[in-house]
Amino acid sequence: MGCLLSCVACCFCDAAASLCCKCLPSCRNSTSTRLFYVAIFLTVLIFSCICLSSDIETMLKKIPSLCPGGDDDLCSLITGYGAVYRMCFSLSLFFFVFSILMIKVQTSADFRAALHNGFWFFKIIAIIGIMVGAFFIRDPQFLYVWRIFGLIGALLFTFLQLTLLVDFAHSWNEKWCSGYEETGNRAYCCGLISFTAIFYAVTIAAISCFYVFFAFGPTCHFGKMLVSINLFLCVIFSIVSILPAVQEKLPSSGLLQSSCISAYIMYLTWSALVNIPDIKCNPTLRTINTTTTDENGKTIEVVTADLNFNWQTGVSLTILFCSVVYACIRTSSHSAVGLLMISPIPLSGGGDTANAVEPDGYDAVTAKRGGQRVWDNERDCVAYSYSMFHFMMLLATLFVMMSITNWYSPDTRTGLLSANHASFWIKAVSSWVCASIYIWTLIAPALFPNREFA
Repeated sequence: MGCLLSCVACCFCDAAASLCCKCLPSCRNSTSTRLFYVAIFLTVLIFSCICLSSDIETMLKKIPSLCPGGDDDLCSLITGYGAVYRMCFSLSLFFFVFSILMIKVQTSADFRAALHNGFWFFKIIAIIGIMVGAFFIRDPQFLYVWRIFGLIGALLFTFLQLTLLVDFAHSWNEKWCSGYEETGNRAYCCGLISFTAIFYAVTIAAISCFYVFFAFGPTCHFGKMLVSINLFLCVIFSIVSILPAVQEKLPSSGLLQSSCISAYIMYLTWSALVNIPDIKCNPTLRTINTTTTDENGKTIEVVTADLNFNWQTGVSLTILFCSVVYACIRTSSHSAVGLLMISPIPLSGGGDTANAVEPDGYDAVTAKRGGQRVWDNERDCVAYSYSMFHFMMLLATLFVMMSITNWYSPDTRTGLLSANHASFWIKAVSSWVCASIYIWTLIAPALFPNREFA
């Protein structure tokens, strides 16, 4: 009964979000709230992928009331790229409104914090309502205009994501180096060496596989170019990271972050290579060859990707979701807000460092009625920027929308992470931007010694 009351409270009131299971460990209010938003984000991602499946459209066509025939039937609206654009539009609008509403929220005592942390039933109903309304927008110009917003937001998120990756690599190396210098524990040293070796081994193996499987043909110029450029960049920034001039100005630089960045660039390289729409240069691509006639009556061959779900799609979606979630949660923290040159809210005793066992910190319903115990750690100061979190979720939604639709036109029917040149170039440029950002963080302190670089 207590468990039911706790669920009702978080759905219809401002109580902290919790799971209906008392055996789960207690967690912070700030943590549980972000997990619930991530769950909503994941749900929309799953339904978006389902809408891209050609099997779903085939099944729906068997229902006469949904698909009576014609271009304007309901079946064509709830499947394909257009459906993904509409669902992501609804979620983006929700996060945009909340990012505006949550500006300058500093403690959980603010009435807006209650709206952020609770009332989940009404928020889900609002998302569904916006989504239903979006499907009644029949104007094709809506999708094209929304695609422009999606491109801008997705590219901005890509830049922030790459910046955070470089920051993560630097922070990781600095923390382990400091741990070894302060404690003398060789576990830190062994960890640094082990992970560096693993990342470089992955990089070398990936480069070898790319040359063998994606750049072997005489016509595979794009594959050869991309692999060669990224190999050159990895070698360059690995050498730069251990130069004496760089080590003097940036003692925390080293091969660990270089190996980490190299491995991630290899992932971006792989993501680009599997999007080359040429089966001779992309062995992962299963194609369907059809012939049609153009306006002049000339017969042309049309090559489309097989839409069956495969392991490449699964890996891409998994890495995509994990990287998006990390970027959203990490960027909303106070330190990351400062990193992105936005004035952070000063911590004054609360937030993520609050005492985890403070008895008065428990949410009244979850602690006394049963279920998972969620305690309020934001009475003195919020643990993260609410507004920045929703803004990052907005950008993440746009990034996912463009990624699973291949950065392509919304009038395309279906195609789950299928191959095209647009996706190839987006991934390729992303890998170059990532390498450029990392190289800049290495050489900037040496080039501008009088400036402070955080």
